[in-house]
Amino acid sequence: MNDHSLEQEIFDAIVERMELAEVIAELPPEKLAFDTPLFESRDPDGIALDSVDSLELVVLLQEKYGIEVEDEEMSRLVSVEKIAAFVTEKKAGGV
Repeated sequence: MNDHSLEQEIFDAIVERMELAEVIAELPPEKLAFDTPLFESRDPDGIALDSVDSLELVVLLQEKYGIEVEDEEMSRLVSVEKIAAFVTEKKAGGV
């Protein structure tokens, strides 16, 4: 799987898991890039996930990719692009 398809897979999983289809439909196209910040603390005009969503994201990554996310690694999960890199690194045993 190339990085772009992993990014799309992660994006689709986040949208489905967190029931964001309506939110995504209302965002301008430039906000749907894989490097768009996911959390409102980083960009209030972006996807605007909150701290509860961050926990749901961790569960999603654990279930879908079989990886553990340590507390100190949470700060790396800021965009789909960064999450894809994190997943790739974890699956390769690099983290």
